[in-house]
Amino acid sequence: MDRARRPDGGGPVPVIDIAPFIAGKNPGRGGVVDRVRDACEDTGFFVITGHGFPEALATRIYDVSRAFFDLPAEQKDRIGETGPVPGGLMHFPFCGEALGATLGEPAIRDLKEALDYGPGFYGDPWPAEPPGLEAAWHAYFAEMTSLATELRGIFAAALGLRPDYFEDRFRGHLSSIRVIDYPEQPEQPMPGQIRAGAHSDYGVLTILRTDDAPGGLQVRTRDGRWSDVPHIPGGFVVNIGDAMMRWTDDHWISTQHRVVNPPADPGRPARRQSIAYFHNPSRDTVLGCLPPFRREGVPPRYPPITYGEYAGLRYRQSHGEDKKLELPGG
Repeated sequence: MDRARRPDGGGPVPVIDIAPFIAGKNPGRGGVVDRVRDACEDTGFFVITGHGFPEALATRIYDVSRAFFDLPAEQKDRIGETGPVPGGLMHFPFCGEALGATLGEPAIRDLKEALDYGPGFYGDPWPAEPPGLEAAWHAYFAEMTSLATELRGIFAAALGLRPDYFEDRFRGHLSSIRVIDYPEQPEQPMPGQIRAGAHSDYGVLTILRTDDAPGGLQVRTRDGRWSDVPHIPGGFVVNIGDAMMRWTDDHWISTQHRVVNPPADPGRPARRQSIAYFHNPSRDTVLGCLPPFRREGVPPRYPPITYGEYAGLRYRQSHGEDKKLELPGG
């Protein structure tokens, strides 16, 4: 296992080659499981290599999404934050979110713009321009769901559960893709305003493709410090979210993270683009304490709640109490 610079005093963020698990090589599978378990118990962040994800798909969605963000604002704004189409596209304009509000912080708007898509969410019709946008996103979603299925298997093994334990909970899953554009900053941000405010993800796991540009992802260490998450070419940053932390009764950690502003004089282009795949269970899946963490006579830390209810709560926190997370069939 390679090691990059650590986000806390307990050791570096692990860079884990998961190829032995995916290839079914029994001597290496256990080592992958152990390393993933250690990372999830420590900070909930690690970087994976050896995943086999097609590089061409990552390049394709990156390029066509960049072409969308480069369109005139009035053209982009024809796509709204929700819409009438199941599996449609969602657009969140620049400064349209305040992720720090999910942690009770002041609602300072984030310096980013985003596109979202998930088969289980409502959006607007896909635009004709740029050409190939919808096809690239669908292809990326399908392949990323396959990778997430492999990670679910690693998680089940790391938790001491049967290999198919999570499968029923992800039938009709509410996973989604988000591509985020962090533009150059020709003007000084407001006090406390950064590219993405401190937050934790509310799903089960996130698989993130990062950009090697100034002003990037940081995690908050257990002693309160902020530290950079390394960019590994061809790798994916994986972190667990609050839903998984609830399932494990806080034994696995969903860590706060943020995206910071570039230096005032970065010395090179500071525009940044990230591709996040949020892997979430079905709407009716109950987030209750998993069997390995139940203790007789000791109540779980969290009351049971369905994922749909929980996701709706967290959505309102980041977008405003007047906003509703629209889910087909709900």
